[in-house]
Amino acid sequence: MPRRSGKPVAAGPEMLDMNRRLRETGAGRPEATGQRGFTLIELLIAVAIIAVLMAIGIPEMLEARTRAEMRSAMSDLRSLHTAFKEYFIDHNEYPDGGSNFNLVNMNPLMKFGYYRGLITAKMLGGKADGYDAPDDLGTNQEFWLEMTLKRDPTVRFLVADSDDAPLGGGTEYDGVYVFRNGVMIDM
Repeated sequence: MPRRSGKPVAAGPEMLDMNRRLRETGAGRPEATGQRGFTLIELLIAVAIIAVLMAIGIPEMLEARTRAEMRSAMSDLRSLHTAFKEYFIDHNEYPDGGSNFNLVNMNPLMKFGYYRGLITAKMLGGKADGYDAPDDLGTNQEFWLEMTLKRDPTVRFLVADSDDAPLGGGTEYDGVYVFRNGVMIDM
């Protein structure tokens, strides 16, 4: 018998009629109206599918970002290669190696207006790995510059007009080249 305010209340015919109608229609029970929730197994399967898709997609996305960074660096390094060539045309030699060439800001190329880029911001340590202008016949007739990509240290760049570059292994290079894990790749 229903209670109200702690006192027993008699169930009238209206209350009995309402209880009967609720039982017959299934009101208040979602499964009886065609609405049912997800089971734990269904939710676990959905989560597993999402995890598999993420395991496939995230490495691809990261590799795409690395490829984009490599292409951007290649563009900047082509400008730097052109700056070296222009310097050579004006001075009949490439900038001296060693302490005369700044691996961070690319001076003297930057100082004399041949190069205005910021390639070192994309490189490991914020600078080039090495530079040299080997002395051939009394003047610096060749050069090489090596850099490592900050985003992926397995990617190294060679900007050169030389056969003496450490990455080059005695091969004559003139241009910008990309090496990944020590193997030259096409860009």
